[in-house]
Amino acid sequence: MKFNIKRTELIEVFSEFISILKDNSIKPVISGLKIEVVENQVIFSGTNLDMNYIKVISCQTLENGVVIFKPHLALEYIKLLDDELITISSDNELLSIHLAEFSLLLNENFPENLKQSIVEKLAVISPQELYTAFEKTKFSASLSAENLAINCIRILFREDYISFVSTDSYRLTYLKTKNGALKSYECSIPFEATTILSKFIKDLKSEITIGINNDNLIFEWENSYFLTKLTTLQFPNFEPIIFGNSFSKEMEFNIGELKSALKKVLTVARTSSEAKNGAILDFKGKNLLISATSGKAKINQKIEMIKVGEDFRASLNIKYLYEFIEKIDSNVIIKGNNSSSMFEISEANTRDYIYILMPLALRE
Repeated sequence: MKFNIKRTELIEVFSEFISILKDNSIKPVISGLKIEVVENQVIFSGTNLDMNYIKVISCQTLENGVVIFKPHLALEYIKLLDDELITISSDNELLSIHLAEFSLLLNENFPENLKQSIVEKLAVISPQELYTAFEKTKFSASLSAENLAINCIRILFREDYISFVSTDSYRLTYLKTKNGALKSYECSIPFEATTILSKFIKDLKSEITIGINNDNLIFEWENSYFLTKLTTLQFPNFEPIIFGNSFSKEMEFNIGELKSALKKVLTVARTSSEAKNGAILDFKGKNLLISATSGKAKINQKIEMIKVGEDFRASLNIKYLYEFIEKIDSNVIIKGNNSSSMFEISEANTRDYIYILMPLALRE
């Protein structure tokens, strides 16, 4: 095997696969990156058994062949090179990259058929829309793999829209896009897969085709293929929470003023020993007073608001509130009933991006 490839392309490819490949003591070959050279094309493929990734690069090939090796150390070496074009070749049990040599893994028992055909095509979506949807929802997904049912993002494919939902049981985020699907379908994509896929498509220009094959969700674009196993555990019934609640109090805030105030309060609230990230919100008249204390400091912030309903006080996790607020650009609408029931936060004049936040115990 022998081929020439641009250094920048090689760095990008190795970096992408390193985010997927994991050490496997039982079957070491799975932790390797497979490189196959076939007539002016190099096919890179790898898997961790939950996710498969394949990327095809067109380049100058000098000799066909197949090798498997761990790219981690090679990536660090390549980053130090100045050459624009890198020559890669294999001989016996070694892979030569520029002037360095790396051990190969035995080309045995590497999973076959990493690329599965799309059985049903669900949607075609722009990478910017998919990336934004993941970034606007995954922050409120459970980060713990102990509860796989919510360590994911729920995707609802509908003819008129595609929506994305996440929750960690303390908060819930709902995002509705204007991109319609080819058929109705619902599935839960693991949190880790959304994080890795976001890195791959962040700067992508071409459209992405999404499809299913049994319990696998498949994403295809340009010369790339990404498959992830789906979470089959039941996702919480979120629709009554998003669409079935009514609120007696509604407040509207200037986005810049609220974001600035929350950021300042958070500097103190995050150090509180009694209620980390907790703050008191006093909705009174035409102003909201936000206060937080810790053993070392105390802070108060006052901002104007337009309020419908009676005055009331509540305690919220300011970090959780800020994480949603920083992702929107227009005025903020906060709805609530009292200090012990859920709050709904959204952008003014739209129901396409909704955030549900549970209050903390109010300490008088």
